[in-house]
Amino acid sequence: MTDASVLLPFEPRPSERDSTHLGEAMAAYASEARTGELISLRARREVTPLEIDERSYPQLREEISRSILAAATPHRLDRLFPGDPQQLLRPHGGVSFGSGAAGVLWTLAEVGTEVPTELVDWLEGAVFRMEGPGPGLVDGLGGIALALDRLGRVDAARRLWETLEEVPLAGLGTELDGGLPGLGLALLERAPFDDGDALLDRVCMIADELTTRLDPQGRALLRPGVLHGGAGVALFLLHVYEITADKRLLAHVETALRRDLALLGWAPFAEPGAPALWRQRPYFGVGSAGVGMVVHEAMNYIDAPWLYQARESIAAACEQHVSSHPGLFHGWAGTLVALQYLRSRPWDPPSDRLSVISPHLERLGAATARIPFIGADAHRPSADLGSGAAGVLIALDQLLGGGDRRMPLFW
Repeated sequence: MTDASVLLPFEPRPSERDSTHLGEAMAAYASEARTGELISLRARREVTPLEIDERSYPQLREEISRSILAAATPHRLDRLFPGDPQQLLRPHGGVSFGSGAAGVLWTLAEVGTEVPTELVDWLEGAVFRMEGPGPGLVDGLGGIALALDRLGRVDAARRLWETLEEVPLAGLGTELDGGLPGLGLALLERAPFDDGDALLDRVCMIADELTTRLDPQGRALLRPGVLHGGAGVALFLLHVYEITADKRLLAHVETALRRDLALLGWAPFAEPGAPALWRQRPYFGVGSAGVGMVVHEAMNYIDAPWLYQARESIAAACEQHVSSHPGLFHGWAGTLVALQYLRSRPWDPPSDRLSVISPHLERLGAATARIPFIGADAHRPSADLGSGAAGVLIALDQLLGGGDRRMPLFW
């Protein structure tokens, strides 16, 4: 890493200024730095920044994977891994893709870690003990089925897919988290499958049901972001458009994205005086970062100047505001994935892709002595995909790993 500069203070919060959380040197810099000031920590010699690149990443990947597996509790029935409060708030949070075992085990398999049979047995057993699970990708059967397929439990996954094929669409919402877009994305990611025509018919039925809910103003969309808002709708419809070339879908994509940008307070579409949440919350799952990624995808098919303007605004926000929390859905892991996604191209040399996010990784390493993973932060001893170590792991694999990169929701 050649550039030792770190952009501080990245939307400082009281907890970030706490010397017990950051370390004395970083706390001092945060208190004296102006927003946007570039500080060379290495030049001042008060902090030894974390060195991480594509060569050193495999060792870090192994450390994070070991820390996750060490936290497993297969003797418990309620959950396999520690997680954030979503495990308690959601009916099946300890098993689900977003906050439970399915997402953690899927992540380990995706990054090449051998998953012990005992843990896969736990997931399969837990699914069939669940009462009344919904079809959701993040919080229900859709994501669990994907994880079981990925883990080699094809027969168990097939039973879940058969259930999902019979789910009445009229009762599902418009959010990706637990509703129509998430179910559609899960089906599109399904592999293996026996009947491609039937699968496509089901996906198109979901798209039809979804588009009937959207008026020209997108008023059915009440919250912004990939998980809960218009970006999730647009992401699914873009995938369907790529398969069907049905241009009518693109108008709905525009409606959904414009609605999200308005709810996030982006000036061209927002009400006068609305807070600029797109700048304050550049998060992957519940803020503007994920919206920017979908905007970027939409630019492949829609020629509209506002898409370019929105992408650039959100990319700038991701550069300037990086949370101290490590989460994928609402922390630095997802923000840096979005930043690299928006500021580089998949075919760029690894060194160029790394240069986009290396100052931010260095800042995080300097603040915590290492990239935070389970056990590194007593306030967030979580292994889950949405907010914990699994999310950090899959994000780092996207940022630093080689070969095909696999990001949840953006398959």
